[in-house]
Amino acid sequence: MITAKQQSEMLDNPTTRRRALKAGLLAALSMLTGANMADARNVVDGAPPDENPLVNPRLRIAHLLRRAGFGVTKEQLNQFEAIGYEATVDFLVNYEHIEDPIEERLASLDLDLAKPDHLKRWWLVRMMQTSRPLQEKMVFFWHGLLTSSLQKVGSPGLMLQQNEFFRGHALGNFQDILLGISKDPAMLFWLDGRSNRKQHPNENYARELMELFTMGEGHYTEQDVREAARAFTGWTVDKEGNVSFRRQLHDPGQKTFLSHTGNFNGDDIVRILVEQRATAEYISKRLFSFFAYRDPAPEIVQSLADTYFSSGFSIKALVREILISEAFSSARAYRSVVKSPVDLVVSSFRLLGIATDGQGLTGPLRLMGQDIFAPPNVAGWPGGAAWLNSSTWIQRVNFGNLLANRRSRDESASLDLQALVQHQGISRPEELVQYLIDHLLDGNLSPEARQALDGYLFSNKPLTLTPSSLNQKGRDLVYLLMASPEYQLI
Repeated sequence: MITAKQQSEMLDNPTTRRRALKAGLLAALSMLTGANMADARNVVDGAPPDENPLVNPRLRIAHLLRRAGFGVTKEQLNQFEAIGYEATVDFLVNYEHIEDPIEERLASLDLDLAKPDHLKRWWLVRMMQTSRPLQEKMVFFWHGLLTSSLQKVGSPGLMLQQNEFFRGHALGNFQDILLGISKDPAMLFWLDGRSNRKQHPNENYARELMELFTMGEGHYTEQDVREAARAFTGWTVDKEGNVSFRRQLHDPGQKTFLSHTGNFNGDDIVRILVEQRATAEYISKRLFSFFAYRDPAPEIVQSLADTYFSSGFSIKALVREILISEAFSSARAYRSVVKSPVDLVVSSFRLLGIATDGQGLTGPLRLMGQDIFAPPNVAGWPGGAAWLNSSTWIQRVNFGNLLANRRSRDESASLDLQALVQHQGISRPEELVQYLIDHLLDGNLSPEARQALDGYLFSNKPLTLTPSSLNQKGRDLVYLLMASPEYQLI
């Protein structure tokens, strides 16, 4: 029997991961065709590409827009391809100049943000409809790094306030981000900063600030934790989220932290931390791993750490350097990361042009392993191969089926293949199949998988462009592509 740890190690290997993921498409084909899965074992080729697909300018921009956002429609991709790769990067990172009418759209949904489910829907819709995709992707990054959870914080209002703080500082200065999050009311609840008193210092925030937020393990001592905890004493927050500093609860004495000595407060601790080489390397590696792939070579991390210092701790400078790097556009980066449930759901709606108010989506996300505003612990979601197990895989396939067969009186809230056929000037069913393979998978479908797919679509009431056929086999086509291994990789 394979243990969870062994499964995780296997799926961390790109070749093994693709071979394991092929079961999804086989299962979907089996359900629709009655085929024996054992007879179709080789439908999907598990081997990674021999050449780098990202030498193709269009695929490179599509890759960028998936990683630094949540995917785009064909028309949007055409627009970005016309201006070129670096101009697209600049468009993404300089989002403050982009007008975004998202607030008006969200207001029209009439959501009660004091309710946890409504708050989660609010953020999902924002990710789907924003005109500033990188800003929202960075909010998602910070939510997974500088974590807090409704499960302990208890207040949707305070989680919203933290979410808005991340949005306002998404590509800001790392020192400013840490100074702000140290006094954020949700964080003060989450890591017990509100009960940190000079008589009984609470070490939770000080420890996680160093271990998970800045330097990582091995770069500080237990004495550093105790001294930092003393420095952060005195901050309080009431049930309404009002934060205040009470001088009588603060320890004003001399402290020695990371070989620095002084009458430090929490701000001083943050300033010392952001100046550490270990911090520069840690945040550089976390960002690179988020956007490109895990375990970057030391020289990549060192180059990014140099940029961190030369830019004055600028997250924007780090992200831009990552996005224009050769490593980001390498074969190793291409379709090498398992989509998080949020990436899967948000990008699917964006790619298929389906509108939603988010209703009914928080449950599937939770079943796939990602309950936004409620990460499992202070380390956030482990990501990568951890997204895949027998239970979550079935939920991913079920979500594809749900979206492909979505029906609504509001045409914009349903998959409308007839409108797509007309808009794209498609005249033959084979063209529709190729269009969707190109749009959803970058054209990546093995000959064996394509043969199996065509075998289902064009036998026993073959796919045509008539409304009835599009509503049956056309939707099945979308479902099968969403169940493919390639679609699960970003």
